Amino acid sequence: MIDRVRFGMSRTRFAAVLLALLAFPLFWSGPAAAVDPLLGVAIAQAVAAGDEEKAIGLIADALDGESDPRIVVDLLEQKAAIERDAGLHARAAATERRLSDAIAASEGEFSPERVPVLTRLSGDLAAAGEFAMAVGTLEEALRISRAAGLADGVEPLLGELDDLAARSGDPAVAARAREVAAEHVETVRRLEEETSRAFDVDPEKGFSTVRIFYATDRARSGSELPNDFYGGGRGTLEMGTAEVSIPQHHRPGQIEAPSIWTFDFREDPERHVVLSSVTPKADSAVFADMQAQVRETGVAEAFVFVHGFNVPFHEAAKRTAQMAYDMNFDGLPILYSWPSRASVVSYIADTAVVNLSGRRLSLFLEDLVAKSGAKRIHLIAHSMGNRALTDALELFALRHDGEAPAFDQVLFTAPDLDAGLFAEMMKTIRTTAERITLYASNKDWALAVSRQLHGDSPRAGQGGRQILNVASLDSIDMTAIGEDMLKHSYYANNPSALTDILSLFWRDAPPEKRCGMTQVEGENGSYWQYAPEGCDSDALLSTLSFLRHGSISTIDDARIFMNRFIVPATIDAGERSRLESALRKLFER
Repeated sequence: MIDRVRFGMSRTRFAAVLLALLAFPLFWSGPAAAVDPLLGVAIAQAVAAGDEEKAIGLIADALDGESDPRIVVDLLEQKAAIERDAGLHARAAATERRLSDAIAASEGEFSPERVPVLTRLSGDLAAAGEFAMAVGTLEEALRISRAAGLADGVEPLLGELDDLAARSGDPAVAARAREVAAEHVETVRRLEEETSRAFDVDPEKGFSTVRIFYATDRARSGSELPNDFYGGGRGTLEMGTAEVSIPQHHRPGQIEAPSIWTFDFREDPERHVVLSSVTPKADSAVFADMQAQVRETGVAEAFVFVHGFNVPFHEAAKRTAQMAYDMNFDGLPILYSWPSRASVVSYIADTAVVNLSGRRLSLFLEDLVAKSGAKRIHLIAHSMGNRALTDALELFALRHDGEAPAFDQVLFTAPDLDAGLFAEMMKTIRTTAERITLYASNKDWALAVSRQLHGDSPRAGQGGRQILNVASLDSIDMTAIGEDMLKHSYYANNPSALTDILSLFWRDAPPEKRCGMTQVEGENGSYWQYAPEGCDSDALLSTLSFLRHGSISTIDDARIFMNRFIVPATIDAGERSRLESALRKLFER
């Protein structure tokens, strides 16, 4: 359920901004070269052979000269874990400190991502006998938790301080640990009160709240922090709900986050998309919540998003909420999150687990159809997540052979699986959905790497003139939107792609009825080429979302509704013309 409230903006102090800018590189040299995708395999082989020093050396070599912040963080996390497991706690502590500093440089001093890092750093320091430094590190983590408003993050840190006080054997260290804990006990009570109010409808707050449902076969990490609640390990299927805040001045397609360039230093729901809570529940309770929302809203519709490679749970939850918010989706937004390790060097490890998740996803979809109360269910998979969805749908189709389609729209976006295999699976899968759409791109970093790893075999998500042409599949080449390298998530971070998805959800519109589509001939037959010009404005996405919400069914009603309630009289004449043209096309019979 989405609650929209007024916006209020606080300003960062000029002195802090100046210091931050002085500490940050002023010139960007362009994207770093892609990390060797087989590095993760080499590291794992060295660890399995008991040669931790070789594994550490491989990571150190990869770190040398690496400038991409995300890759640096991934590598440092792996290096620290290997050092810790090998009992090299002093070295692990040094690596964790470097990791914490790297996150602070790219995400800000008060980034919540630093809290679990500092917690591990404290443990390594204590294991190395540096109890006083361990206490100081936990104090730093507490300051971040307090600044970021993380009520769930404070109490576990207080427990860690109590443990240090008992283990240190140094009266001075024990006294300091208790002193730090005492200073923050009141913080727990205050933050719990603030958190309980923060996401209610409040005219003084500048954000909205989106509740999503989720199913995941990730293992819990042991942390109570929302961003760190689920890790990359394999678990059993678990369901729950999560809440994500969306700032009022949110841009469609974006996931606003703290950035030194926008003078933000910690997550703030008035400016950023924030995962504020994760609540596991019994399956029956989640389905009861779904049914209650369907009854309350009268909207018996849902979409399920299956994320791709290199995506942690919290990023997938934010993406699910952002899509629901941008499309003004009043149905049930649902995330299925499989145990991706969320690391650019763990491609092989992700491939090893995603197909198992497909079996679990298939069973979850059975329950969703039977128990959610939703009558129209859409499915969106991205990248490697398409391996899970294709497996799930193939199994679903075999169990329901001869039955009417259970799903409305199925979107395979940038699917990272063999093109020939995908075409064969489509023969079985096509019976499960009213319409199936393939979004492909010829500028996709992850798919290019995947093709290299698979002996130059074409991938199903690659666009261009060799794009797949399969019966009962609408193949759309989205290359014109551009490249997004590591994230390769053009399906959701461009408002024109969201507009196209919304057209499918709302009208089940074939490509020829949708904005920006031109039919062209490729090497394997005809396909649709997407041109974003005229379709990529926020105005079109907003217009369609409001028209859909108002149950508009004719072009005349759409034009009246748009002019009276949505589009201001001052809008540019060319923009108005583009909007009306797109609407006429969508409503054509």
